[in-house]
Amino acid sequence: MIGAEMAKGFLARAFQRLTSRTALLRRHFRVLLALLIAPASLLSLGDVIYLKNGRKIVSGVTREDSKQVYYERGGGEIAIPKSLVDRIEKSDDATAPETPDGQKSARELPLPAPPPAESIPGADLPVVKSGIVDESYLRGLDNEFIRSSSPENRLRLKRGYQEAAIFHTRSGNAEAAIQDYRHALKFLPDDLPLTLALGYLLVTQNHYLEAIDLLLPASDHFPRSPDLHMLLGSAFYGQENLDQAISEWNKALGLQDNSRLREAVAKAERERSIAGSFQELRSQHFLLRYEGEAEKLSGVVLNTLEAVFVELERDLDFYPSETIVVLLYPNEAFRDVTRSPDWVGALNDGKIRVPVSGLAKMTPELARVLKHELAHSFVRQITQGRCPVWFNEGLAQLEEGATTAVLGTQLARAFAGGRLPQYSALETSFIDLPQDQVGLAYAKSLAALEYLRDTQGLGEIDRLLKGMPASPSFARLLQNGLRVSYSDFEQEVGAYVEKRYGGT
Repeated sequence: MIGAEMAKGFLARAFQRLTSRTALLRRHFRVLLALLIAPASLLSLGDVIYLKNGRKIVSGVTREDSKQVYYERGGGEIAIPKSLVDRIEKSDDATAPETPDGQKSARELPLPAPPPAESIPGADLPVVKSGIVDESYLRGLDNEFIRSSSPENRLRLKRGYQEAAIFHTRSGNAEAAIQDYRHALKFLPDDLPLTLALGYLLVTQNHYLEAIDLLLPASDHFPRSPDLHMLLGSAFYGQENLDQAISEWNKALGLQDNSRLREAVAKAERERSIAGSFQELRSQHFLLRYEGEAEKLSGVVLNTLEAVFVELERDLDFYPSETIVVLLYPNEAFRDVTRSPDWVGALNDGKIRVPVSGLAKMTPELARVLKHELAHSFVRQITQGRCPVWFNEGLAQLEEGATTAVLGTQLARAFAGGRLPQYSALETSFIDLPQDQVGLAYAKSLAALEYLRDTQGLGEIDRLLKGMPASPSFARLLQNGLRVSYSDFEQEVGAYVEKRYGGT
């Protein structure tokens, strides 16, 4: 029998129990509280920062505060004092999605900003030509370094591969950027900035074991680097090695205070205190951890996850290579670890967390929860964290088999009355929406994916997903792909909903 909280939290309840607003909210609200790691490099790419000394920086401004301006560089985030900035010109559509709370999520892994690429006075390296990396130029840098490992050739090689990696990162090809940094490190194995940049990408792309292999020996060479210890701790955390994660993060804190890192340590310590009695099972793609009362459920959960993995691999044409961590909690422990409100029925913050008190066997509701949450893991990796919340939520609902039919009439009325935020305003968390709009906002998200499926085909959904990493914004992706603006898309989905449900 399903426990009370699970009955309120699991997926199908909201649509099946239209008369219960509380159940509706609990069903929908849980998901993209848990949008995963969203590195700063995934924000806009075309802003221009004009400095008071006459120089300018062309990059994506990720955020500002009262003292500093932060911009994307080399897969990370660089800060410059506002006192040095004359003005900032924003690109027209620099509206790439932020993390769920509009700025940063307390559930993100703590990550440093990789150091900026070193400059060569008076040199403009022709690494990128006609929109592609000139591999022959890079090979030339290799040969020059082999002939003479002078400081100048060392710097030119390093700068060349940094430029290539930055270009690949901005183009949405993080794996190519990883290979650029790896190649450079073959020549410059003890270079700290290159190591940090590669480590950052490995962690944000969920290549945790590779990150540990890189960073662990580097931390011996550079024991005073807080960034190395921070990255290494995040890699261990991603592998569910809480003891090592806490140890490395505390080393980083001993070198440099960081409020987000302190929060991460506190959370990991809460997890460790609860997980001490956990057992674990492993399969080809998953590490499942659970407490004693979930032992009977653990095997069938793991089998279900593997079956769902195959389905999502087929549907989304993507294969996540890293082990996915899934934790089954008693309901009270779930609240203690996640600090989530009681209407959150499951969470995906890079690890899939599900409260299972009262469950002794697999149920349709639990199976849908697992597929829904695993779909988010796939989407995050496919889009490198750049999927708008409404698209992510809509696709996860589509994958689990949900439909707008139950809420169709209300949704049609909401569209007609203009009572819901537009899709362009639903790229980030729904947390600040009035409670009476939350259920319909999730239904609206699903409606958009149903519209794309029924009018454009599943192939278009796949194309949009695959295009997100390289696009400066979803608005640009819509314009380039479907030849529609965000406002036109809004109208087309509204007409689709009206046609289906307006007369009922």
